[in-house]
Amino acid sequence: MRWRHFGRDTIGRWIAINIVVAVVVAAAMNAAFVQFAGVWAKPGLFDIGIVDQAAAVVRVIQGAPPSLRSRLAEAGSNPGFIVQWHADDKALPIPIEGGTFHAGRKKVRELLGRPDARVLAYEAGEPGIGGRPIPFYVLAIDLPDRSWVQFIAPQRSWGLSAGARFALIAAFVIICSLVVAALASRRLARPMERFARQAQRFGRDVDAPQMDLSGPLEFRVAAQAFNEMQERVQRYVTARTEMLAAISHDLRAPLTRMRLRGEFITDAEQQRKLFRDVDEMQAMVDASLRFFRDDSDREPTTRFKLSELVSTVVDDLRDEGHDVVFEERPGITYTGRPLALRRALSNVVENALKYGGRATVTLRTTPASVEIEVEDEGPGIAPELREAVFRPFYRIESSRNRATGGVGLGLAAARSALRAHGGDVVLDSAPGGGLRARLILPLS
Repeated sequence: MRWRHFGRDTIGRWIAINIVVAVVVAAAMNAAFVQFAGVWAKPGLFDIGIVDQAAAVVRVIQGAPPSLRSRLAEAGSNPGFIVQWHADDKALPIPIEGGTFHAGRKKVRELLGRPDARVLAYEAGEPGIGGRPIPFYVLAIDLPDRSWVQFIAPQRSWGLSAGARFALIAAFVIICSLVVAALASRRLARPMERFARQAQRFGRDVDAPQMDLSGPLEFRVAAQAFNEMQERVQRYVTARTEMLAAISHDLRAPLTRMRLRGEFITDAEQQRKLFRDVDEMQAMVDASLRFFRDDSDREPTTRFKLSELVSTVVDDLRDEGHDVVFEERPGITYTGRPLALRRALSNVVENALKYGGRATVTLRTTPASVEIEVEDEGPGIAPELREAVFRPFYRIESSRNRATGGVGLGLAAARSALRAHGGDVVLDSAPGGGLRARLILPLS
């Protein structure tokens, strides 16, 4: 990484900052634990091992003459365990009454074999002479001649073994690192998730809003490139649609001239064939114009009652005298383009009525989608032709009659509308025979 780029909001800089933050936080937490551990992890006298050691030293000093006791005490001392001998209690630096080591006095007497032994014990932090807290552990035991042996151990901030202390520090470092890493990764992942969602949305809707230019530098550059690509695709689709619509519109004039010239044909049979071809071409042109117009419309996305939309389509067809059954399921709402979905559903239901005479419409939900099923009682479509019928102007051979077969754009337009919503139209066999069309709309 070049240093001149370090000041930019890049992924590399964020990773470096997060590593530093994780190390600093872990070190701070560890330092705080070491600093304040004595408040809650201070071991008692039994835990630091001073009692057994003191009893052994007392037995040695007790058996020595008074002239040697000070030197024996000095010999038994080390930096973590100081032993002192005092001829009487006046030299003791602690109060001769008090301390909280009541439970341990009995054990000390048992270790010494002297039930009448006086035992003074103070833990670190207890008030000493003048009320000042004693900064260390003190254990004083009198001898039969009323002299005293005093043991001093420095204050301990840990009631744990070395292995346990290391494990606890390692746990602090790991936990702090994981927390910082989780927060940092979430911040770095958010622009990537936003980029993925926008790419998926653009795949469903070419007119989706452009991507927000935020986040690290690498994501902003990628988002800018994506927005430019989206603009180029939009211009291409718009130009293609306008060109095809213009071609379809311009075909109307020569078709009109062909019909006028056909009036001068004296052969009635030839005239009838010509007019049939002209009508067929005119129907294809009109259907193409409607298809391109629907494709170029910029209908806004809104939230609406999908069950009401389906019910409206069914009611309109019933008013025209068609036999349509709707198994209604109220309360289903959806976010999309209602006019486009209404035209798509109308095309599918009309196709079912055209070939089956009767249509059954069912609205159902799954965890991931809403499905509108349209079943008819017609002859159905062979499995190998079910994808082909979605191609524009494709017609099965048996539907060549323009009065019943249409021009072959209804299913293509329906699939185009559904795919613009991220869904699809799928054809399969109905359980009772005939064809079933499933209009699938994703919920997310």
